Amino acid sequence: MPHHRPSGGRRARHGRPRFAPAAALLVTGLLLTACGGDAPETPDPPPVTEVEPDEPATPDGDASDEPSGDPDATADEDPAPEEPAVAPEPDLSVALQLTEVARMDSPTAGAVGPDGTLYLAERSGTVHPLTADGVGDAVVDISAETTTDSERGLLGLAFAADGSALYLSSTDTDGATVLTEVAVADDGIRGEERRTLYTLEQPFANHNGGDIHVGPDGFLYLGLGDGGGAGDPVEAGQDLTTPLGALLRIDPTGGDPYAVPSTNPFLDTEGAAPEIVAYGLRNPWRFSFDPETDEVWIADVGQDEREEVNRVALDELPGANFGWNLMEGTREFAGSEPEDHVPPVYEYETRGPEGCAITGGVVYRGGAIPELTGVYLYADYCNGVVRGLLVDDDGEVVEQAELGIDGGAVVSFATDTHGEVYVLDLEGAVTRIEPA
Repeated sequence: MPHHRPSGGRRARHGRPRFAPAAALLVTGLLLTACGGDAPETPDPPPVTEVEPDEPATPDGDASDEPSGDPDATADEDPAPEEPAVAPEPDLSVALQLTEVARMDSPTAGAVGPDGTLYLAERSGTVHPLTADGVGDAVVDISAETTTDSERGLLGLAFAADGSALYLSSTDTDGATVLTEVAVADDGIRGEERRTLYTLEQPFANHNGGDIHVGPDGFLYLGLGDGGGAGDPVEAGQDLTTPLGALLRIDPTGGDPYAVPSTNPFLDTEGAAPEIVAYGLRNPWRFSFDPETDEVWIADVGQDEREEVNRVALDELPGANFGWNLMEGTREFAGSEPEDHVPPVYEYETRGPEGCAITGGVVYRGGAIPELTGVYLYADYCNGVVRGLLVDDDGEVVEQAELGIDGGAVVSFATDTHGEVYVLDLEGAVTRIEPA
């Protein structure tokens, strides 16, 4: 979970942190494997999925288009296009309420399946459909394969773009991060048909990250923390040889067990983990894609001073450096600001009036509350008040405000097939944001 731990004081380091060869030994089956006193072996890298650039759309009225019928008659007979509905100006003072729709033990994540049902994850390792009567029976159960010690458990779930698979992000009984693929067929989720996609050993019990989403490009994204401890003791944040402290992108269908997209930015960087698409993260506690703009929003839990919200266009994500551990938000932490630092669009004081550990959310694109259209909704685990953040195209904050609703120990947000937003309270409540 996104808890803070006492920092124990900062390490006396200056400038860019050195690469940490020991961190590379943490990767199971991906980078290096340590076996007693033997020299580590380097396994074959995953295959690469070739990604073709998008074909530009042919503009309407292109001179090369063949005319159809009498052009005069076409001009007269074609119906005028309907004007798109215009959303009202965002209004963060809109009256809202939280309506409880279910209770669980410790809900952690949600995703919409191919049948339009919102499925919810229990931290202990089960996945349940949300029904009109609450949550239904478990469709997947990995409770014997995970643990809820410290910040561990079933931390994320996502469905393949074509609905053919359910992906789970969890920690195993030893604390390693595991991505699991579960088969989905016409008759539903086949919880016993599973395969392991990815495994990564963790040096500490906290800062697992663990959120997963299928992006607009159809690839699977996984957010990983820096490995835990305080102040990034394994120096993972700026170390490309380890997947820790990074956002990963893989193609679960392109290889066995997976492939990496050819557009991942560090495929040609010697020693770099090929799965990395962006790095410099401390503990990305929830990220999401705006379904309208495809922008990526990442909330990163701070160490001592700053909780941060990052927003990046999808085409600017590859190679993005969010700064940790040289930076904590816009403040220098373990060295000088790197030239390629992508600063947050919003930050607030750690252990200040807004809370102590940010929980990232989603950009609202539902229809029930038009006043929130385009507003990023988020909260803080230590505070519970749901907040709205409006940022313009230039990355400038237009408005930030409390929304007058308290979701408890907010650990995650989820959206249903209509874009309506649900708040998940680690203490059990699943609530929907509605107009008051």
